[in-house]
Amino acid sequence: MNPKDLDKKIFQILGLDERRERDNELYKVFSEVFDKTTIDTLAYFHKRGKIKRLLGVISTGKEANVFKGVDEDGNYVAIKVYRTYTTEFRRIWEYLAADPRISYLPKDIRKMVFVWTRREFKNLQRAMKYAVRAPEPIVFSNNVLIMEYIGDESPAPRLKDVERDLDKKEFEELYEFAMESIEKLWKRGDMVHGDLSEYNILIWEKPVIIDWSQATVRRNRMALTLLYRDLRNITNYFAKKGIKVDNPDEKFRELAGD
Repeated sequence: MNPKDLDKKIFQILGLDERRERDNELYKVFSEVFDKTTIDTLAYFHKRGKIKRLLGVISTGKEANVFKGVDEDGNYVAIKVYRTYTTEFRRIWEYLAADPRISYLPKDIRKMVFVWTRREFKNLQRAMKYAVRAPEPIVFSNNVLIMEYIGDESPAPRLKDVERDLDKKEFEELYEFAMESIEKLWKRGDMVHGDLSEYNILIWEKPVIIDWSQATVRRNRMALTLLYRDLRNITNYFAKKGIKVDNPDEKFRELAGD
C-alpha cells in the first residue's frame, strides 16, 4: 500500500509520521499488511480503548503478523492481524472444512479469514478453560485478535530462541509441561493444538503455548493426525536435547484409545 493511501485514522493510532524515519521496519510491515478492513478494525478498537498505540512488531508470517500495543489503561497487549488475502488460503480452508464447529464456510477469502480469527479466539478460550497456559484472549473482530501480551519491555522469547541457555533440568521441566499440556487438552478439553513445537512455546515466568489457529476438537476427522504430530514433534525435539522421552507411538495409542 502506498503511504499516501494510508487512512488518517491509522496514522493517529500508530504515530507513524513521527516514527517513520527511525522505525522503517515497523512502517514497512504496517504498510504491507494494513488494508482498509484492517485499518477500520484497528480504528474501531482504538475508539473503544482496546488499542491506544501500536508499539512494534513481535513476529511476522505468511498468515498473520503480531504486534505489541498498549491499551487506554497502559497495559501491554498483543495484536494479531491476519492477512485478508493470504497465500495460506488452501491450508486454512482444509482446517476449517474439517472442523465440526464450523457450520458455514464462506467462499470469499476475506470472510474465511474472519472465521479463522474467530476460531483462534475460541481455541484460546477453550485452552484456558482447561488450565492450559496460553495468552488470555481479550477481544476480536474481523481479522484482528487482541490478547494478553507475554513479556515485559521485550516480548518473551520462544523456546527455540533460548535453547542454548537452558540446562538439562530446565529441558526436563519443559518436556513435562508440553506433554502434560497435550494430555490435558486431549482428555479434559477434547482438543488438540495441532502444531506444538519449540517454535510456539514462550519462555517466561511460566512457559506459555501460543499459535492456536490450527487447534481443533477431538470430533474433527483430522484430530488424531494432529495429536500424533504434536507427540512426535515434542518427543523428537526433547530427545535431541538428551532428555528421556516417552515413545510417541505408545503415548498416541494410550491417548487415542481412552
